[in-house]
This record gives sequence, structure tokens and C-alpha cells, in this order.
Amino acid sequence: MTVIFPRISVRHINNRMLENGASPPSWDKGLGASAPFYALAIFLKRARKPTPLFDGRFVAKHARPIDKFLAFLHLLSTFGFIFSISIMVLLEYVLL
Repeated sequence: MTVIFPRISVRHINNRMLENGASPPSWDKGLGASAPFYALAIFLKRARKPTPLFDGRFVAKHARPIDKFLAFLHLLSTFGFIFSISIMVLLEYVLL
């Protein structure tokens, strides 16, 4: 999901933002680091507030239903990865 979501959804949302005169994050130059911000902005109203790093007001506006689904899978896989790494570290600490 770390490859699919930025390539399909983030690219589409960035193109739509450029068409409407809003600029995508200038600090993300193709690395895909803005993908978690986009995924959170699709689901959380608090993440849509403009900040110096990211302006999420336009993300939810331009998100298609497939973008919402891919954002959900992206967040699920990211949180699952973080959870599994945390459990592995905890188990290694407890067992040693």
C-alpha cells in the first residue's frame, strides 16, 4: 500500500489541486512522504487544517471513492506494521 496509494490517489489529488490553483506540498519531491498526511486528511477533519507543512483542505474535496478505500488500506497497513514492530520489540525485551 505504500506504493499503490501514492501512485494512484496522491497523484490524482495533486493533479486536481494544481487544476484548481492550489499547490501540493513542496517538500515532497516524489518520495511519497506526504501519503500518510493525505490518508489522514481524507478521514480526519482535524488533519484538514492548513499547517506550514501541509494544507489538507483540498485533499478530502478531491478524493474519489477509490482514494478513500486506498487511504483506508494504507492507514491499516501502516498501523499494522507499527503494531507488529512494537509487539516484536516488546516480546524481545520480555524474553531476554
